[in-house]
Amino acid sequence: MTKQLAKLIGSGILASFMAGTIFMIAFLIIIDMQSPNHYEDGRPKMNCFGGLQYGIAVGIQILIAFFNLPAFLILFRQIRKNKYLVFLAYFAGYFLYLFLILVSLTEFSGEEYFLIIPWINFLVWIFYYFKLRKIVDSN
Repeated sequence: MTKQLAKLIGSGILASFMAGTIFMIAFLIIIDMQSPNHYEDGRPKMNCFGGLQYGIAVGIQILIAFFNLPAFLILFRQIRKNKYLVFLAYFAGYFLYLFLILVSLTEFSGEEYFLIIPWINFLVWIFYYFKLRKIVDSN
């Protein structure tokens, strides 16, 4: 059973990372396409950090993947027996990440705030949580 749980959690982290990365990069491309490349007088805008936002997006996804690692605590029988500890171990990383974002809320604009919250990751992670609960409850 632990091998099956480990495989499920690992595939959940990977699926969450891939879906979140694709969504964030697509969202950044859409924002980048909407911003003009020239000033009003016709001079081109100089972008010294072109592509930095994509690196930051992937960095946020890597951070989210590391924050999901406490889910492997579910492999221990003492934690697996208590459904509240299972929930806390599975979502502790997201609670910590959202707490850190809410503490620094004044530093972000609306677009940045929408981007740095891992919406898609959270939805994928919830899907895998229900799959995990089904496996744990069956045993």
